[in-house]
Amino acid sequence: MFYLIVAILISSFYFFIAPKSVKNTMNLLFVMVTSALLLLLAVLSIIKFFSLPGEFFVTVGMLVLSYFTLKDFFSMSELKHEKTEQEEK
Repeated sequence: MFYLIVAILISSFYFFIAPKSVKNTMNLLFVMVTSALLLLLAVLSIIKFFSLPGEFFVTVGMLVLSYFTLKDFFSMSELKHEKTEQEEK
């Protein structure tokens, strides 16, 4: 609760009283705090991602393999269809 009150006081100082030079400094601090929070969230999400069970990664691997298999399969049938058309002419 104390930190919430301090944050409200700092933000009201920033919006209503602060001179232009202080606002530039506060903008820089805001950008740095935001980027640090985003970096922290990225690290925590990576840790959470790798704590998933192994079956998840096997499933993703199988889906990738099936995509490339179907892609190759359909390209082979197109080649076979083109060869048949050329032989008929």
